[in-house]
Amino acid sequence: MKNETQMDLREKLIRRMEMSGCSLFDWLLKKRKNVHFYADKKKKTAVARFEFSPERLVWGNDRFIENFVNRDGDPFIEVMLDVKADGLMNHFNRTTHKHFLSESVCFNLTVRAYFQADGYLSDGNIELLSMEQKALIMYHKNYERELRQKGIQTIEETRFFDEDAFAFFTRIWKNVDNENGIMVDSTSLNYFRELNEAHRNIIYSVSCANIWGKYKSHYTDEKYDFQGKAVYPVAGNFYDSRYFFYLEAAMEEIYTYYERIAYLLYIFLKPETFEPLSLSFNKLFERQTKKELEEKFINLAENEHYLWFVNRIRKEHKRLANYRHPLVHYRQNSDFLKGSYNASRSRIWLKNAMDGLDSLIKMEKDMDDILNFVNRELQSCYIAFQHMVLLCESLELSKNPIND
Repeated sequence: MKNETQMDLREKLIRRMEMSGCSLFDWLLKKRKNVHFYADKKKKTAVARFEFSPERLVWGNDRFIENFVNRDGDPFIEVMLDVKADGLMNHFNRTTHKHFLSESVCFNLTVRAYFQADGYLSDGNIELLSMEQKALIMYHKNYERELRQKGIQTIEETRFFDEDAFAFFTRIWKNVDNENGIMVDSTSLNYFRELNEAHRNIIYSVSCANIWGKYKSHYTDEKYDFQGKAVYPVAGNFYDSRYFFYLEAAMEEIYTYYERIAYLLYIFLKPETFEPLSLSFNKLFERQTKKELEEKFINLAENEHYLWFVNRIRKEHKRLANYRHPLVHYRQNSDFLKGSYNASRSRIWLKNAMDGLDSLIKMEKDMDDILNFVNRELQSCYIAFQHMVLLCESLELSKNPIND
């Protein structure tokens, strides 16, 4: 942009909004998506028009300005300014267009605009936000920053062996039976998107857990001494509830992702040791199923992609199941996770609030281990997708499969 400072952009946007008697405010407010600003004031049979005068607009001094690139790769500069707008809402009869009522209105808005690289700003690149919308957008920007810092992308945005993700996914078509409608549909772009969305849900829940987890309470926050003993009062807060909500969601989404992978592998492996309705990731790699599959496919027992999933069942997936199980089935006999993570933490904390430092240290470590686990699992999802595709591509039936 031509050497314009943040203050220049702020003043440029203000002038644009105030020109022509603030008619741009009226045009923006009458858009369908902005009716929520005044829906409770608007008469059902009326057309609303708004009048504001520049001198009654109070612009905030805070401003948000940053570079932005749209989906087509075009560069913009995003600007957000707060404004308190006092004015009139005029009501006109929808049929006769006669004015019959004026009411005072006051809006607390944020104006969001996208300047082009050459400094041009079109009316179509200006929108109005409520304080709530702005808060949600700013939270989402923190979420996007978390993704950038950790280099996280969806499967769709990731390249595998220098191929875009869907082109890589189509390698499995080598072994698709085109006469099998279920198989064709389950290996289409639709199912690729299913996998991508399952992965996107993991990204969101893990990243949000990371964000909220920065502010969660700690057992030492309210510590005090009483009669020669250290007391650690339970002092949970709303950060904790959000943090554990997203941590639990992450565990469920990771589990779901591997069930999606299990379905696709089932389509290709076609085991007969269990009924389709009994399918699960664990079922697909249990001993009896493994025996059938390793006899059915050439060199499957030495296939590195198959072995990756077999090894996962013994290690990471077993740990995933142990973390997820109490979220579904309450475990009365567990010393650590009985049900929800937040309730389990509070229970252990309360039990050791009086001079139970060693147990509290262990509790904190065990809880942190869950967050570390889902972050590692997020990264493993790319590897799982890769092994899934390469396994399906590499399958070769034995000349004398056991089911002949």
